[in-house]
Amino acid sequence: MNKNKIIIGIVITLLLTGNIYFYLKSKNNTAEPEVNAVAFKNGSALASAASTYKYAAPVYNLNEEMIKVERSRSDLEQYAIKNKCNTRYAFVADMRIPSFKKRFFVFDLAKDSVINSGYVAHGTGSETFKNELIFSNVPDSRCTSLGKYKIGASYKGMYGLSYRLYGLDSTNSNALKRAIVLHGHGCVPDKGYDEYPICFSYGCPMVSTQFLQILKGYIDKQGKTPILLSIIY
Repeated sequence: MNKNKIIIGIVITLLLTGNIYFYLKSKNNTAEPEVNAVAFKNGSALASAASTYKYAAPVYNLNEEMIKVERSRSDLEQYAIKNKCNTRYAFVADMRIPSFKKRFFVFDLAKDSVINSGYVAHGTGSETFKNELIFSNVPDSRCTSLGKYKIGASYKGMYGLSYRLYGLDSTNSNALKRAIVLHGHGCVPDKGYDEYPICFSYGCPMVSTQFLQILKGYIDKQGKTPILLSIIY
């Protein structure tokens, strides 16, 4: 029994001695940093990577974009006539225009004029950090999908008032499956914004809650005759 006690005592002594040694050694090396304190200069790998992943708004020409918006409005009007959709109002969202600019347009088709506009966010998956956006119809891509949509029934969802969207083209045919809807969110401004991006959705055309109420006014007036929305780039 005494022999066992002696062995245990020796082991404990060795452990304590080892701990004291490593403690004293660590104290002597406190001047050595855990991570090399190297200042990153412009042109270094890290600085280059950081600049690569800065959000950059798409390059655009407003006059050219408004021509595209007008062309899209004309296409929606012709589609509405042929497919028994609403021929009074139509919505066009141009994602080439940066999100801190008003790029969701409400058209009065009878008067051939823009009668309202607002901000709209695009999907986080559409960002490339290269002054351009990408688009996808693939589930879970979190991308915006281009094409014509038919605005369906309203419902109360995660973000309150929302409208189901039915994709009418091959580029947005999975809209219903992806739960791509028109809805509002507090992160989208109503006026006076100058930073890109405003915020992101998971692929939905996401507007401000106030602007959604304005859109609701146009949608409700039309009853069961669906209004068309075109998302372009």
